[in-house]
Amino acid sequence: MKQIIFTLLLIAGLCRCNVPTYMKERNLEGVWRTDSINNFVNGFSFTNNTFDEHWSTFEYTEDGFLIERKKDKAKKYRYTLPTSDSLVYADSLGKRLSGFQILKLTSDQLILKKAQKPYLPGKNQELFEVRFFSKMNGK
Repeated sequence: MKQIIFTLLLIAGLCRCNVPTYMKERNLEGVWRTDSINNFVNGFSFTNNTFDEHWSTFEYTEDGFLIERKKDKAKKYRYTLPTSDSLVYADSLGKRLSGFQILKLTSDQLILKKAQKPYLPGKNQELFEVRFFSKMNGK
């Protein structure tokens, strides 16, 4: 009996550590709205959580397309999940446009981190942006 419990706990632990990419894709599918964007620049942080018409919604389709909608305009990209913690946007020819680290992805919350280029020359600079999304109901 102890061996069965131990085996089940071991399997459960291993399953949590390595979520298959296809499971992440299933959680990613749907329409997401931006809740806030946090910018971090060399120790200083600013959070913008004021939703306005300039913010986009992002629809991830099951066939690997992303449709970004802002006001009456829409842009279409391809997306891939090369690893369980990374998301890459590409153009129609497959050229990489942007990449994000997936900090959290559940059926209702998405948190992405994107490294930014330094504003000034020199070492020891840390710039990144963290975007917080929630899945829109019924999508």
